[in-house]
Amino acid sequence: MRKKWTTEQKIRGQNRRAKQASARHDLTLEQWLETLEYFNRKCAYCGERDYEFIEHYLPVSVAGTTVSNCVPACASCNALKDAKNHKLTLYQNERMLAFLESKGVKIAFHVHEYKAAKEEYVILYCEGCRDRVDVPGLSPDEAEVYIEQYFSNTGYAYQEK
Repeated sequence: MRKKWTTEQKIRGQNRRAKQASARHDLTLEQWLETLEYFNRKCAYCGERDYEFIEHYLPVSVAGTTVSNCVPACASCNALKDAKNHKLTLYQNERMLAFLESKGVKIAFHVHEYKAAKEEYVILYCEGCRDRVDVPGLSPDEAEVYIEQYFSNTGYAYQEK
């Protein structure tokens, strides 16, 4: 049987993780409990399921374990957010953005705009960030439909400076 960690142990673990990444690591139990209250102990992304994880909105290495970067997440949304080329709509819900603004954080979004380049097979690439997706077997004629079907509204969030 897995050991059930206390909330305080989870916070210490996440702070340790950020410290190892040489990032800010100052989330306190009091701050986390206030965050849970703000989201009614529900997932910050879907707002439906009970939270299970202390989720970093931006990667730990970028923004650390801080009150302005940690939100509650359910297992389903946590897994979706970790997937490559996830939907930005997960990041962009009003409740989530209002919380970040209340902490003085401004978030911007980079939306991938893929184009097809023909080499031995079609390669999809974002002209903005140069993110690249190899798609063996995809013909140039099918590329536009494929991009629209699988990569509309994908990208990532970042903190504006």
